[in-house]
Amino acid sequence: MLRPAVLVVAAALFAACGGTPTPPPPTRVEISSHPAEHQPPARDAHNPFRRADRDPPPPRSEPQLPPAELDKVLAAAAAARAAGDDVELTQALLPCANKIPKSTRCEGELALVLAKSPGHKAESDYYLKHAIADDDPAADADFYGRLAEALRIAPMLPEAAVALQRRIARLPEPTAADWAALAEVLQGVPRREAEAAEALQRAFERDPSQLKYLRDAGELLSQVPGEVRKRSSSSSAIATRSAPPNPTPCRRWSGGSRRCAPRPASPPRVRRLRRARVRSQAPRSNRRQSRQRPRGKAPSLTSHRAMCDP
Repeated sequence: MLRPAVLVVAAALFAACGGTPTPPPPTRVEISSHPAEHQPPARDAHNPFRRADRDPPPPRSEPQLPPAELDKVLAAAAAARAAGDDVELTQALLPCANKIPKSTRCEGELALVLAKSPGHKAESDYYLKHAIADDDPAADADFYGRLAEALRIAPMLPEAAVALQRRIARLPEPTAADWAALAEVLQGVPRREAEAAEALQRAFERDPSQLKYLRDAGELLSQVPGEVRKRSSSSSAIATRSAPPNPTPCRRWSGGSRRCAPRPASPPRVRRLRRARVRSQAPRSNRRQSRQRPRGKAPSLTSHRAMCDP
């Protein structure tokens, strides 16, 4: 143990030095001293070592094949697709893909075959977007139908709806299944419920036996603000145009509904006849006396009998 004298000397020295030292005031740090998060380097678009699942193809730079050679390439690709040889189909389409100018059918067919492999997700999405960007007059309805299915699985629903609309425009007589497929895709696109309901109505016109089309169209229209009132007003306008020259005025019932059926013929109006009072021929004074109740004792039974006896 330390002696008391030593403790006193130590306390005196500590007090002489100013006691407990106060910390310096905090200073505002403008730039953080923590190490920044690691950012991956930007990928080189022209790097030949790419990953097809996350790196799109390089930008377009090479010229397109001549029209005659392009037609031969597309014919060879169609034969390979009919045979089910995806490898031969890919090798046939690579010379005309990602060239200037763009070939919609070439890149669309390549996107369809690449979409089957998850390892080519980035490449297939790239070619799908470029294939649907332009409407190729030479592409038929079958091409846009297969393209719409691949876009739906991608999923790229707005682009799939565009592909189905182009398919329907190329068909001479679209079926109910075509309109129903378009309505199904449009239901997945925000704020396009009214268009989906219209497509279902077109499907019902082609196949009136499917009442579910009308049911689904009604459910979709109920989700659109103001659409039900718009449809009801248009229906009433059609009914007004188809009415006879002198229409019967409509009645408004409870609930806001209007009924324009002809009114039935009303029966003749019958007035209630008051019961006529029988007025006596006697003077007014005598009538007043007859109405008064006789005063006095009522006649007895014996007096009545006496009056009735002969």
